Amino acid sequence: MYHGEKLNGITHLIGIVLAIIGVFLLISVAIEKGDIWKIVGFSIYGAMLILLYSVSTIYHSTKGPLKNFFRQLDYISIYLMIAGTYTPFTLITLRGTWGWT
Repeated sequence: MYHGEKLNGITHLIGIVLAIIGVFLLISVAIEKGDIWKIVGFSIYGAMLILLYSVSTIYHSTKGPLKNFFRQLDYISIYLMIAGTYTPFTLITLRGTWGWT
């Protein structure tokens, strides 16, 4: 693993820690307000954010044949993160049928 990949792995590991803290704060505020739409939306967003950084950390920290496998998982997690980012918007802003589609 070259130096740049090691640095990528470290920065994504830091991202996991910050994501966990941020998601905890987001969900805590949603729970305090008692808004189920925010709780669900933030939970999905948070799960995708943590998944993205976790898979990316593993991908950038791996070498050999496993690296290709984790590269594919990294791409998949990017698409899931895109969907997870849009989910709170749809559930909180659009609500109803549009929010769940």
